[in-house]
Amino acid sequence: MQIGCFLSCEEFGPRDLVEQAKRAEQAGFHALWISDHYHPWNDEQGHSACVWSVIGALAEAVDLPVTTGVTCPTVRIHPAIIAQAAATSAVMTGGVCFMDSEEEARKTVHRLWPNEALPGELAQILPTRSHFEQACELVTPDVLSPPMGPDLDAHAATLREYADAGVDELFVQQIGPEQDAFFTTWANEILPQF
Repeated sequence: MQIGCFLSCEEFGPRDLVEQAKRAEQAGFHALWISDHYHPWNDEQGHSACVWSVIGALAEAVDLPVTTGVTCPTVRIHPAIIAQAAATSAVMTGGVCFMDSEEEARKTVHRLWPNEALPGELAQILPTRSHFEQACELVTPDVLSPPMGPDLDAHAATLREYADAGVDELFVQQIGPEQDAFFTTWANEILPQF
């Protein structure tokens, strides 16, 4: 199982994200996944860098594959602009930049996949806060990622469960300011086990 590091554009500024990517590569993580959001999730976060600019900096700073999560080339950014940004990023990263997009975005870009799996209006339009109840139907205990806390044995056990279940790629994140401790601990205690 490959273990990647999630970079949160909502929580950290672009320079911090590049430094975290460097630390992730040094620690032995296999890949990066970086959020592509226009606004922070809440007012306390205060960030949301343009992911495509950050990917350009990542291409110069590290040699890890980079995936965006979740890019939505529909209302916010024209699909042609996203195609250009993704192609440019793929060239800059040596072909190791991938785009993870919502089903609605894939339908728009590729005009191939319908959204029958999404309930109610979520299948036809981009969701708003009024669609929260419909979206909650999709969230079940088996799709939630557990917060781990400081117990390293719990981290390793959870990763083993995912590996035993056949997961071939998993991304983890340290939420909050303790980034140095996270990278050091994972480099020395967790990643060598996988």
